[in-house]
Formats: sequence, C-alpha cells, structure tokens
Amino acid sequence: MSEAYFSKVRESTVSEMLTTIKGGRNEMLNKAAYTLGRHAHLAPSNIDAAIIDLHAAAKQVGLHDIEIKATIGSGFKRGGENPKVLEDSDAKPFTASEFDRLIGKLASKEMLTRDEETRKDKIDKARKAWEGGVPISRESKDAVRPALLYLNNRGLRASAAVGAARFSPNVYDGPAILFPALDEAGEVQGIQAVLITAEGNKREHRGITKYSRGVIAGNSMRIGDEHDGGAIILVEGPEDALSIRQAVQGHAEATIVCTFGKAGMATYNAPRASDVTICADPDLDVDKVADVIRGDGSTSVYVVRFNELGVENVADANDYLREAGEEKLREALSLAKPVEQAQQEAAQAEMNWPTPYEPVDPASIPRRRWIYGAHYIRGYVSVVASQGGAGKTSMQNVEATSICLCRPLLEETVHEQVNVWVINGEDPYEEMQRRFAAIMIHYNIKPEELRGRLFLDAGRDLMIQFAKQTRDGIVTNDQVAEKMIERIKQNKIGLVMLDPWVGFNDINENDNVAMNAAVAQARWIADQTDAAVVLTHHIRKSNGEDATIDSVRGAGSLIGAARAARIINKVSQEDALKLGVNELESLGIFRVDDGKSNLAPPAAKALYRRMHGVELPNGEYVGVCIPFKMPDLFDGVSARDAQEVQRLIGAAASREEPYRLDARAKHWAGNAVAVQLDLDVAKKNEKARAKAILAKWVETNVLSVEEWPDKRAGRDVQCVVVGEWISGTEIG
Repeated sequence: MSEAYFSKVRESTVSEMLTTIKGGRNEMLNKAAYTLGRHAHLAPSNIDAAIIDLHAAAKQVGLHDIEIKATIGSGFKRGGENPKVLEDSDAKPFTASEFDRLIGKLASKEMLTRDEETRKDKIDKARKAWEGGVPISRESKDAVRPALLYLNNRGLRASAAVGAARFSPNVYDGPAILFPALDEAGEVQGIQAVLITAEGNKREHRGITKYSRGVIAGNSMRIGDEHDGGAIILVEGPEDALSIRQAVQGHAEATIVCTFGKAGMATYNAPRASDVTICADPDLDVDKVADVIRGDGSTSVYVVRFNELGVENVADANDYLREAGEEKLREALSLAKPVEQAQQEAAQAEMNWPTPYEPVDPASIPRRRWIYGAHYIRGYVSVVASQGGAGKTSMQNVEATSICLCRPLLEETVHEQVNVWVINGEDPYEEMQRRFAAIMIHYNIKPEELRGRLFLDAGRDLMIQFAKQTRDGIVTNDQVAEKMIERIKQNKIGLVMLDPWVGFNDINENDNVAMNAAVAQARWIADQTDAAVVLTHHIRKSNGEDATIDSVRGAGSLIGAARAARIINKVSQEDALKLGVNELESLGIFRVDDGKSNLAPPAAKALYRRMHGVELPNGEYVGVCIPFKMPDLFDGVSARDAQEVQRLIGAAASREEPYRLDARAKHWAGNAVAVQLDLDVAKKNEKARAKAILAKWVETNVLSVEEWPDKRAGRDVQCVVVGEWISGTEIG
C-alpha cells in the first residue's frame, strides 16, 4: 500500500510541476519537494527516481540546475520534518538522524543541495538583507541611482517605490532592487531581489534574473492595509504593484497586494466581504483564482486583462502604464468586470459568426509555405508512418539536417531554411547523438553548420504528454502545449518532429475522440507558432502486403487531421535483386509513398531510400538514410530484345526442345533472356532480373506457358513458347 501511495504522490507532483507556468515555477517546485519529503518514508527505494523525475520536470519548465537543487533541498527537508502518517501502513517516519542521513546521501549524489538553514534562519537572513537595503526616495537618489534608473525604464517614478522597495548595491555580484514578502502581521518573511545593472537594466547571474530569500510562499507584498470590506487590487509582480500605486495614488483608496507569481494568487486569502480586482496576465487561470478568493461567498471578484484593451504589446499593468499612461490605467481598473460577466463575454465572443465572405484578388492570396518537398508545411500537421525498423527515424533526421542547412541531402527540394526541433520519445539522448554524428560524418557536415539551428531532446527525459484518458474522460495538457509554443517562438523553430506520436500520449489510439483531442494539441501548436509539426506513427501488421494510408495504426482521425502523409514500405532483398540491384546494396532499401497530400499533387513516382552503415570514431556503426535510385526492370531493354528472345524461344520449340519455365531446369527460359540481355545468371541479382523480366513477358503475352510431355520424367511439364509476336511496327 505504501509504495502504491507514494507512486501516486510522485506522479501527481511531477505532473503539477510540468503544468506550472512562468511566475509560479519555483514555488511549485518547493511545494512538490515538500510533498516528496513528507512521503519519503513510504518508499525509500523510490526516492532517487522521484527526485530525478521532479528535477527533469523543473528543468523542462525553464528552471536552472543550481536553483532546482537548492529549492528541492529546502522543500524536501521541510517535508521530512512533517511526515505524513498513513493509517493501516507499516511504514514508519524516519527519525531525525535517519532523515538527515538520507539528505546527506542525496546531496552526495548531487541530486539536491543540502539545506542547513532552519526556517527561522532564512527569515532572519531575509530581514537582515531588507534592513540593510537603502530606502528608495528622491532624497537618496545618489545612493540608489541604479534602482531609480530601473524604475524609470519601467515608467515608474521614485514615489511609487517609497516604503515598498529598497536598493542593495551587492546581491550576487551586483546591484539589486528588493521587494518584501510580508506575513499577515506585516512582518518581513522573505525578499525577492531583482538583479539590475548600474544602468538600470536587468542582469543575469547563472541564468537567473530574480533571487528569493527567506519564505516567499504564503506571503505577499502589500501597499496599504487590508481590512474586511476594503478594496483590494491583486497583482502577481512587484513592478505591476508599483504601477497600480502610481496610477491610483491620490485618486482611490485600495490595498495593492502582490503575491510574487500566479501560484501565490491561487492561494491568496482575502478578508471577508472585500472587493478584489484581479490584474490578470494572459495566461492566468482567473476562474481558479476567483474560486479561492470568494471564500465564503461574501467577497466580490472582478478582473481586468490588459492584453484585451486594444493596446499592442501589452500583457500586464506595467506594460499598460508605459504604453497608455496613468489615466488610462486608472480607467481600466475602474472598468474591471465581474469575473462571471467576463466569462460570459468571452464565450459570446467565440460565437461571432457567420462571417460574410468578401472576395479578394486571387493574386493577393499568399502562397502555401512549404518547408520541405510537399511534405512539411508551415501551420499544418503532417504524418509519417511505417512499420518499426524501416528507416523512418533516420530519414527524418536527415531531412531535419537538410532543412537546417537548406541543402538537399536526399535530393528533395528544401523550400525554406528553418530551425528544427527533433523530439524522440523512445531513444535516450545519447542514441540521438550517435545518429546525428553519423549523419554529419557521411554528409561531411561541420558542427558549426548545425549549432543554433538544430534542437534535440529525448522525450523520455522531457515527459511531454499532450493527452491522457482517465476514468473521468480525456484530459489535454494545455500547459505543456503552451510551454512548447513559448519555446518554439523563442528559438525561431519552423519545424517540430515528434517521434513516435504514441509516445507523447496516454490514450487508446483506436479511440477517434481521444486521438482527435491529442492531435488538436499538435494543430494548436502549429497554428500558434506557424511551424510545421510532424507526427511519426506506426502501421498495422500487413501480412507481407505493402502498407497504404489505410494501414496506419489506430483511429482514422489522425490521418484526417493531417494535410500531408507518407507511408514507408521496406523493399525485400528478393524484390531489389529482381530489379537488378547488386547484392551488396540490396539490403536496407525502403520506398516512400505519398499516402495523402491535401495541399499538393501526389508524387508522380515513389521515392526510394537506403540505410547505409557509417562508422563512428568509437568503432560503432550507425545506419544513415541516403538517397537511392531503384533501377527500372526494363532499363536498356527494347522491343527488339523482346523479339530476339521470342526467336530463341520459338526456335527451341520448333526443335521440340522447348525452354522450361522452372528456373531450376538446365534448359530454363530465363537463360534465353540472359543471353539476349547479356546477363550473368551465375550472379544472384542478374539471375533474379532475368527471372522477373521473363515473368513480366509471360504476364503480357510476349511469351506463353504450355504443358509439354517430358519423356524422361514421364509427365507433362510447363514450358515457355512464343505468345503474340512483336511486330516490326512495334520495333520501329
């Protein structure tokens, strides 16, 4: 029971971490680590794996290693000091010394940073830092110049920060502006330090622009005194709080509460009967925050979304202050709508149809923006499907490389050079490195040609999941999609490859509704980023027959959603030999067919590819997809050749020594074909070609098969005779 319970806790904490958005990431990580610490005694053998999963999830949402390890160390320690005791469980909480040894072991593995400080120590350090800060005012302008420049860059005057912010000349090797996190009694419990340069710009220290000290969770920065029945303006960032203060000072009485992130807004405990106005960033879940704030129902909750007020490049209150000014900011706050009304209006806005058609000049319609061949197109989803081990992953890796370089490595047109993100849900990152190293060696690509253009991630590390099926129905992970959209835009990525698609969902792939919900997430990403998204999938077992679009495994809604789809079929060695491929090259060949092409005409002819072994410097061989031209069965064969073979066949029949159909016979008809076409039947591929040409001529009645008596065998055998003679007109 204990291990099963811990497994659920582990899954829940990691899932919540993955769905956290900017503004609440560190707080959520602290909470998740605290939860793991509380339950650590239930499954000691699983602790390492749980922390590794949590670390990976935190890294995926944008936190950095140093910050992650420190936060996990702090939260895990506090959780262990408050263990969860389960009824009917034999698992006993760790003693203090046992838990200390566990933390020491985890720290020695560099899975967390050991937190030696008590909660009181942290608060004391935060208070000391706050008290050591220089109050911001006009009188102290020389001492706090970087802070004043920072505020000025944000459209803020010094008066907005009086009593609410301080300046420190030395936080992590440079100046910082400090904001206090206060408890209900108004005592400093923590501080948030925004790192700035001497010129008032934001700076980074080890990848971080903000640092927190003390206890931030559950506390807030407040300007004014909260009280029952009072007006409260709730924001998630200190710069927003100062913007609101600057706009309403002298015009309205309201307490401004800053919770240092979205997670804090969702736990804010407002006084009874208050009027709370939520200043919502575009990605804030207002419904969730409003439900908490309403409490016993006596509190009224309003919302204003600055990104919906018709001003470009605006997301929050500080943006709006800088773009529209103080008067407009006051007006926006006064026109805040009840949350229920805002919900209704948003729903109505989505039903603003039908739209009258307005004909346009066809010449003004933009061309479709193909990236590669007629396969990958901006803003749409494509599918590539095949059986396992056919070569599709290597082919797509080479295609990704081609697109990054704008070089037709597989002899297909690269319409646009874009950055590419390849996410493989099956292979570890090390295997992906091997594959791309082999591609670079074979195609003579230098590292600097791909650096900054190609992005690789192992999905098993990222734990990306677009949709899952539960007893309550289908649940889509909008937060993961939103994070991907953000990262795609940041890195100017034009193509995303998800391989295999089934690895990024936990659904019944035969369920059309579930598959449609999952694919809708991929379409959303393509639509929001204007990137092409490629889903790599598998086909059903075909009992030896070639796969078609109908062979794609699972629900038909996957193919229905795609605008281009390709099907890959292996070419057997026997079939390759029949076409004249030499024995050395006859293995590893596959054919790529257009399965569906809604936005382009289907390919006139199938493309062939071959897997070629490339040796890495470590001695290993890795398969690399290369272009391959499959020879035509009748390359170099003329109507005159067919007529000459007919003459040989006819002459033998007239001598009553007809050629045999059986390739094992000494007097085999394929020998006549080989003589005319100069083929060596001692070679496996040339004999196979002679056999295939013979079969095709029998099929088209150039030759015919008849039963002839075999005196030696005492039975009739199949022999080859002339069918319909080739005419002089056909020969020309």
